[in-house]
Amino acid sequence: MTNGPRQGALIAGLVLIAIGVILFLEIWSEQFSILHFLGRYWPVILILVGVKKLYDYFTWQEPIAPDNAPKE
Repeated sequence: MTNGPRQGALIAGLVLIAIGVILFLEIWSEQFSILHFLGRYWPVILILVGVKKLYDYFTWQEPIAPDNAPKE
């Protein structure tokens, strides 16, 4: 079994938590603006996605076939 779905669930959970925190701050603080926040920090999202892709690339391992697999 690969870690793909498990890592995807972790990332999805972290993204949902981040969105929830941002929306909570939008409601709770009059000085906080989601549009200002995204307008200012959107490049960070691209950087984080790029770092995640590089991490996946360098940590990916070729799946090992089971010993009892039929041989061609």
